[in-house]
Order: sequence, then structure tokens, then C-alpha cells
Amino acid sequence: MLLEPRDYPVIEPGTALGVALVEFFNVLEPVYADGAKGVFQVIVFGGCAVHVHTQSRGSADVDAEVASHGQADRSEIIGLLGDDAYVFVDEDGVSQMLELDPSFNTTLGPLHEDYEDRVVRLKTQSAIPNVEVYVAGPIDVAISKLGRFGVRDQQDIQALLSLPLVDINEFERLAREAIGYYVGNPVPVLGNLASSLKDYQRASEG
Repeated sequence: MLLEPRDYPVIEPGTALGVALVEFFNVLEPVYADGAKGVFQVIVFGGCAVHVHTQSRGSADVDAEVASHGQADRSEIIGLLGDDAYVFVDEDGVSQMLELDPSFNTTLGPLHEDYEDRVVRLKTQSAIPNVEVYVAGPIDVAISKLGRFGVRDQQDIQALLSLPLVDINEFERLAREAIGYYVGNPVPVLGNLASSLKDYQRASEG
């Protein structure tokens, strides 16, 4: 669904990985540069989104939800993005790479139905016209990690919840709403939510 033009909150992808995440989508130049195929919009989740919000860790996988592919063929777009890894140099001078995760799907974990209302636009955008890059809001990224809930997911959730503009009560409310219509078994996810809230409370008191 095309994201409507409005004043989205913005964030500067001020790290090597953040800039590489924007440049990753430059491969779409032959499809969108002339404007004939409309606008491409992507919302990034996963470790890359966590990094943009917190700078706490990196990720080699790009978990991307295509919000709009204009008049282009979606399979062609996914094919272009998945053809080659994008290589960049991090702050330590080490070569790193980004690759599209073709298995990513927003239905694989809990996610609030209104997550598009809270997306954040990257201040630095692709040099390619008609290619727009967004990241999911920190609360929605945290909610999406309540399903798998591995050690890294738990760390990511706490890093996101500790951000100054994140309201823990809003996180709990939206998470419970999302779990209410989650297609999987809600019981363990509710347990993961309770565990996350306890960890947050413990860190706040410590």
C-alpha cells in the first residue's frame, strides 16, 4: 500500500551501515529513475532497523517490506534486490555486506496493523529518483521480535525500549493488540511480552 505524502518523522542514518542501507536500493535505478513506473517505497525491519534506531549492532540481512512497487513487476524488483550482495566498508575499515532476506514476511511474527502510521523516513535518501526508504518505528520493530524471541531479539527489544521517545505503556498496549490477531499461538508471545516488560522494569530500577 502506497505510503501517503505527509511529514514523516525522520532519522539520519549516520553510520556506515545506515548509509549502505540507503545505497542498497540504488540497484533499482533502471526501473524507477525515469518515473514511468511510479514510486518504490520500502519499510525496513529486523537488525538493520534496530541499528538505525539505536546504533547498537549491525546486520548483514535486509528485512524489507515493499510498501509500493508502482507499476513495476514485484518479482522483477525482488530479483534485482536479491541478485548481488552490497559491499561497503564499516567504521573500522572492514568490508561488510548487505543481502536481501528473501524469506522475510511481516506475517511471520506479531505486528500491529497500523505500523505504517509510525514509520520513520530516512533523512538521507537514495540518489535514485522515486526510490524512498523508511524504517519501521522502534515500537513496531520491538513488537515484531516478540515472536522468535531469541537472545539477540531480547537484546534488541530492550535497546529499542530504552530509547528516549519510546513510551513503555504504548508498547505494551500496541503489543497486546497485535498479539490479539496474531496468526500463531498467542500464549508464548504473551509470555515473551511479560518477560520483556519485566526486563525493562528491572533495568529501569537498576
